[in-house]
This record gives sequence, C-alpha cells and structure tokens, in this order.
Amino acid sequence: MSTSPQPRITRDTFLHTVSLQKSRPGSTPSPSRVTIFMISGNPGLIGYYHTFLSLLADKLGPRGAQSKSQSRSHACDFQIYGHSLGGFELDDPENLDAGKRLFDLEDQICYVQGKLAGFLAGAETKQKVILVGHSVGAYIAMEILRRHRERSDARAGVDKADFDIVGGIMLFPTVVDIAKSPSGQKLTRLLYFIPQLALVVGFLVRVLAMLLPGALLRGVIKNVMGSPPDSVVETTAAFIRSKRGVTQALHMATDEMRTITSDKWDDDVWGVSTANEPLTRLFFYFGRNDHWVAERTRDEIIELRGRVEGGPTMSVCELGLPHAFCLRHNDIMAEKVANMIMDIVSA
Repeated sequence: MSTSPQPRITRDTFLHTVSLQKSRPGSTPSPSRVTIFMISGNPGLIGYYHTFLSLLADKLGPRGAQSKSQSRSHACDFQIYGHSLGGFELDDPENLDAGKRLFDLEDQICYVQGKLAGFLAGAETKQKVILVGHSVGAYIAMEILRRHRERSDARAGVDKADFDIVGGIMLFPTVVDIAKSPSGQKLTRLLYFIPQLALVVGFLVRVLAMLLPGALLRGVIKNVMGSPPDSVVETTAAFIRSKRGVTQALHMATDEMRTITSDKWDDDVWGVSTANEPLTRLFFYFGRNDHWVAERTRDEIIELRGRVEGGPTMSVCELGLPHAFCLRHNDIMAEKVANMIMDIVSA
C-alpha cells in the first residue's frame, strides 16, 4: 500500500494527502486526485477543525475505505486542505499588522477564492474539488460555486477553468435568513443598542487577555466551554489573545446579519442538473434546534430545494449534535462526511 505524506499542520493551515491506490511493482500512480477544501465557520480559525480533518483523512485512507461499501474501482488520491479565514490568521505578521483591516463577508469570499485558486495553481492535470463548508463557510462555499460556474460559462470555448467543483458538503449551513435564528435575533438586538459592538467587545477582551496570565486564561476558557479538549482550549486562547480576532469575528457576524437573507442562488448552483451543465453534487446536513438556523428556515429550504428531483441531498441530524460539532463530535462528523465524499467520487 502506498504511503501518504505526513500532514502539514500549522495554526493557520491544514494539509494532508491520503490515497486509496494500491502500489504494485512497476505500476504508475493514477493521476486522479480530488481536493477536499475546508471552509470554516466564524470564528474562522482552521485550528478548530484540525481534529476533524485528521479523522476525515483516516476515514478516507486505505483502512477506512476498506470498511465502506463503495467499489475500490473508484479509488483516487485525496488532498485535504484548509486555511483560516482572512483576519483570523495567527502566524502571518503582515495580516496581523496591516492597517487593522477587517474582513466583511464579501472580503472573505474573495479571500477564500484566492486561497483555493492559489493552492491548485500549477497542477499538471485538471483537478476535481469538493467544498466542505461549516456554518457561514457553507454560504461562502455556495458563493464560490456560483462564481466559479459563471466564470466557467464566460470562458466556455476559450479556455476552461483550472479545476472542476464536483461536490459540496454543507454542515449546519447558515445559507438563508441567519438573522431569524435564535442567536441571530439576539445579535441583531445587541447591534441595535450597541452599533459598534465589534470594537467595544474586541477592546474589552483584549484588556482581559492582557490582565490574565496564560494558565488562568486557559482555566477560564475550560470552565466557560465545559472542559473541551485541550486543542480547543489552546485555539480559543490564541484567538482571544490575537490582536484583532474577536473584533474580526463580530465584524463579520454583523455583516452576516445584513447579507445572509433570502435565497439568492439559481437551480444550477443548488446542484440541480441541466442539459448543458454537469451536476455538482451537494449534501446539506442540518441540525435540530440549531441556534444559528431557525427551524422554520431549515424546513423551508428542505421543502423548496431538497425535494426537487435531481437536486441536493438534504438531511437533518437525529443525533442531537450541536452547531459547533468541531468542539467535541469530530469522529461522528468525519464518518458522515467521508461517506458523502465517497458518494460524490463514486458517482
């Protein structure tokens, strides 16, 4: 069995390559490769997803794939890549010090587009991409898919795009009417009384972080978050101590309330096949009692989009998993996402 390269993991990135291919003497490795591109929620630190992505790599690797029902004839290489959203990076001095710029949702879409294009640049063969978006990352993924399709249509007959987006997996997606959710309503009320909420809270958190020694800060985080794994505590502490992290998160959340409203995508973006376009397979995994997705909003999306023949596959979690699954429920979600990925590449 071929050996996968060791993962490259930093506070701002995750990259791991796994393979289902058998290595035979004298054989040539298959050029087939699928990039799984992770788009985080808000706050946009990829560190929150390191455990999830590592488990996903295990479940897509040879041992994990052997337990699945999919045919080995669809084996291919997977490269799993994710990067922190703009304004949340912990290791980039330029970003930390560059003019105190705050990213709104449109900025993040462009930023993530650039990361994806840059990562795939220079590939010898045309790549296949599966977008995995969590929370607002699902909205960003849908917008990237829309713009990618529009760009591909505009370039048809001239030169094709450098990669194809063959699938999308949207986890606890906030893609419509986020302000109607329980947490969205609370945030909207706060913003009414404190319009500069991002700056005010960001300043107060910065002062608190400077006053508390590292060990005490981590203790407070553990207590408030209900003793999560150490990796979550460390990521949260780094987020709180960063120069603009909390301000960036609230600035972006404020823009989400204004931007994520009614459904703005055509059928082709929702994965409904047409005569001229290849189908992008979409999976939506919703939670129950999700504080960032109103129950009515979820049901309306499923009624309107999930029951269209040839449209996206939509399901509602019956396991009681929370919106922030990446804090404690990584193994369950990694298994579910691995199965969705295998369904996409086996089609």
